[in-house]
Amino acid sequence: MDQDFFTNLPSENIVDILSRLPVRTIVQCKCVCKSWFNLLKSGEFVQSHLSKSSDGLAVFQSERSSDLYKIYEFKDELDLEHHELHYNLITTFNLPYHGQIEGSANGLLFLRDLRRSPNGLYVCNPITREYIELHCPQDFVYSYPQVVTYRFGTSKTTSQYKVVRIFHDCIHDKNTHQMRIPKSECQVYTLGIGSWRRIKLGSPLGYSCRTIGAFLNGNLHWLVYDFESTLVSCFDLETEIFSTFNLPKHDTRSLLGLFALGDFLCLSDNSSDDEIVVWLMQEYGVEKSWTKKFVISRSPNFLGEYYEVVYPIKIFKDGDILMAWEDFFLFYYSVYSDKAKIITNIDMFELRSPGAIDSILHTSSFLSLAKSGQAADSDSEQDELALFIKQFRKFVKGGKSNMKKGSSKPTAGGNLATSSKTAHILNQRNILMKKRQLGLKEKGNRKRRE
Repeated sequence: MDQDFFTNLPSENIVDILSRLPVRTIVQCKCVCKSWFNLLKSGEFVQSHLSKSSDGLAVFQSERSSDLYKIYEFKDELDLEHHELHYNLITTFNLPYHGQIEGSANGLLFLRDLRRSPNGLYVCNPITREYIELHCPQDFVYSYPQVVTYRFGTSKTTSQYKVVRIFHDCIHDKNTHQMRIPKSECQVYTLGIGSWRRIKLGSPLGYSCRTIGAFLNGNLHWLVYDFESTLVSCFDLETEIFSTFNLPKHDTRSLLGLFALGDFLCLSDNSSDDEIVVWLMQEYGVEKSWTKKFVISRSPNFLGEYYEVVYPIKIFKDGDILMAWEDFFLFYYSVYSDKAKIITNIDMFELRSPGAIDSILHTSSFLSLAKSGQAADSDSEQDELALFIKQFRKFVKGGKSNMKKGSSKPTAGGNLATSSKTAHILNQRNILMKKRQLGLKEKGNRKRRE
């Protein structure tokens, strides 16, 4: 190829070509020359790349000594022999704080540190190695039985990144034995502005802090309850207006999770003792369009009563569905198996301890948080280039981290295959939760007798 080929091309053509390359290749292209470095951090390139980017996976694995974040890209092809081949590791990284993944939108991750009071809130871009901490007022401190939940997304028209915080008191009425919500409020934080705003929340509804909810179509979604039924609360990030709609009929135990699966709103129900039911809203916002899409057998290892939310993450072209058993392990469900529909544990995401792994669908992006007006800008172009070279070395080193690959074949004689260690940890957790429930019940009985 002629050395002057790229030199003579218009910049928009170069942007279009380079934005189609894999993330790791683009990072390497920044080292080619100064003009490419500047071009690849321009807003034109960032938007072009984001519009072409496909979904990947962000994984947070908590260890006793340290926490590790990993970013994968999906290889979605029909002829892959093993499910682990769906994943290419882009990079791994550490952060100077402990933050569970609670949201992803257009290349940015929203993280929350529950160990701090008020909670530490962060937004980071794993590809550019930038992060910002969101200032939390002191009145953000809360305690049980108060409920606080956070969500993260981007508005559909203006593409503003927003963090939404919902807080409410929760009081048990001794006469009616029902819960009341005497106080509730909502705050919104817009990146680039740097402050929290209070907005009207609407009718007092009970929010759950257990799941991260669903970001879809420029809206945030929560499972809520009005003390008679469970609903979906929808928040339009553009208009900042709340609305609600109904769920399909489901088990009264309501061990539910609400998520985005592709272009659909998805409801996952793990209430049954022997199966997991997945519903899809085929037409967004139309309650009658809820359809029972998958019924997944939990036999033989997970029959009985469990307390974890199970949710789907992605459907691959070959029919495999990547799923998560709350924060314990990842597995996949094979729709087009020759013999049976099979659930198989993914050994590459090794379970080390309870609550050790968070995962979320994530699209990689080169958006700079420095341009949001909250991350520190470099003093000069030379400083910025030196910082990139330092970050690039970390990126390449992280991307070469070893990834453990295990067999994806199911164990013989059943539908649910997983390691004995995973089953043991889950069983131990459920025993503790049952004891806790019995203790709370006995405590309530003593109070009523008094």
